[in-house]
Amino acid sequence: MANEVLVVGSVAFDSIDNANGSVKHVLGGAASYASICASYFTQPSMVAVVGTDFTEEDRAPYIKRGIDLSGLEVKEGKTFHWGGSYDKDFNTAVTKFTELNVFQDFNPVLTPQHQNAKAVFLANIDPELQLSVLKQVKKPRLVACDTMNYWITSKKSTLMKVIKKVDILFLNETEARLLTGEYNLVKAGKMLLGKGVRYVIIKLGSNGSMLVSKKGIAQLPPYVLEHVHDTTGAGDTFGGGFTGYLASLKNWDTLQSIKRAMMIGNVMASFTIESFSVDRLAGLTKRDINKRLKEYTTMLCF
Repeated sequence: MANEVLVVGSVAFDSIDNANGSVKHVLGGAASYASICASYFTQPSMVAVVGTDFTEEDRAPYIKRGIDLSGLEVKEGKTFHWGGSYDKDFNTAVTKFTELNVFQDFNPVLTPQHQNAKAVFLANIDPELQLSVLKQVKKPRLVACDTMNYWITSKKSTLMKVIKKVDILFLNETEARLLTGEYNLVKAGKMLLGKGVRYVIIKLGSNGSMLVSKKGIAQLPPYVLEHVHDTTGAGDTFGGGFTGYLASLKNWDTLQSIKRAMMIGNVMASFTIESFSVDRLAGLTKRDINKRLKEYTTMLCF
């Protein structure tokens, strides 16, 4: 089990305002959501950077989930801090402030153990850093990568180099259109397949997720909830669960496996959005997950 998935990304403190209230300085960051979610399916190692303000209490959720923190670097200064607010439909976050702090100089250097990771999830970070990680890992059998509009606009050519080297690309519908200049998502996905990636997963927010691949196309709805508390980290949870599940399989590279991973990603994201921060996600049992997967399967049956 050890070191099955290497998660490289940000660990942050989030301050959020939405229709359900507001929180200040709660645990967040793409690597947090992705590694905690992946831990339900496999053994993740996290590579990230935090400041000296990051306490033992802040580490507790990762330790509880058995995540290898040997790659969590502590630097003099403050941890990355993001502030945002959401409107009533929770689909778009408005960034109020971004304090990069120690994350500004994040430069992931992998230990020999991390270089031998069987699977890699490159969370949403600078494509230059994603490339640097890809040069350091030896022979992963699966590489998945997430990105965002900021990198598409500012570092498109580097991002295209990353895309050539990964098996799975996660992006949302706005990002897919921005990256390809194509409005139709199936056409956008096919254009990205032409750039070298094998599976394009387009996250559709409250509409679930879409797969575009040479083996087939699929769209899965979200797990429908009566109450959404906060959608921060839902996409990172989806990517972490998706990659963690595939990493646990002997042969991940089948259409059936990818669809199942989408299903798991959707279900795991539904837990994240039931609370602020990682509170709900970090406190699950196998029983909670299996029950919801069963309900989701029933929901999809005709």
